[in-house]
Amino acid sequence: MDTSKTISQRAKQRRSELGLTQAEVAEQAGIAQQSYQQLEAGETKRPRNLLEIASALKCTAQWLMYGTTSKKAA
Repeated sequence: MDTSKTISQRAKQRRSELGLTQAEVAEQAGIAQQSYQQLEAGETKRPRNLLEIASALKCTAQWLMYGTTSKKAA
């Protein structure tokens, strides 16, 4: 489990693991790059598009938000 990290830290870590840019994640999630950048910067704690972001990052929304359960999406 990864509960000591924040959503912004988990998002950045996962994006890095996948070798994606912020713009690529935003495009895959269907959101503005600025919105995703705000998430990674810690300015957004509860993103409206959590499911779409998790899908783009190929992880579960539960893991992205709380660091609990498996990181990998089914």
